[in-house]
Amino acid sequence: MVITWRLFGGLSLLFPLGAASIVGFVLLDQVRWLPALVAAAILVLAVTWYPGARYRRWRWQLTDLALELRYGVLVHRFEAIPYFRVQQIDIERGPVDRLLGLARLQVTTASASGSGSLPGIPEEQAPQVRQELLHRAAEAIGDHTGDVHDAV
Repeated sequence: MVITWRLFGGLSLLFPLGAASIVGFVLLDQVRWLPALVAAAILVLAVTWYPGARYRRWRWQLTDLALELRYGVLVHRFEAIPYFRVQQIDIERGPVDRLLGLARLQVTTASASGSGSLPGIPEEQAPQVRQELLHRAAEAIGDHTGDVHDAV
């Protein structure tokens, strides 16, 4: 997962940092090199340090009531997705994921703000994790006393 984040993080920053460097070179007289130096430092941090820090902070677990996600380097986040809100679970595998043998589970919920994603799951484990989530969601729907009987 770190390789994927490094690749896409670096590629997504190339254009904006390159453009900022060129604009700085054109507009500044005395310190034309400064924007390029700052851009290079940002790119190095985004490709070397940040993906590893992001990976070390990423956690998820299946509890009795919800899928819990903990993540974030600068802003720490904790999300709980109740099983009874789960509507759909997709397995996604982009070209880099396939090359590295990884998959991402995209969990869609009945709430606009409650969807989540589980990146970096080994491809052979993704179907089992998906089945377990679907099983827990189906049980939660049966146990839920509200009007949410259309999920799963």
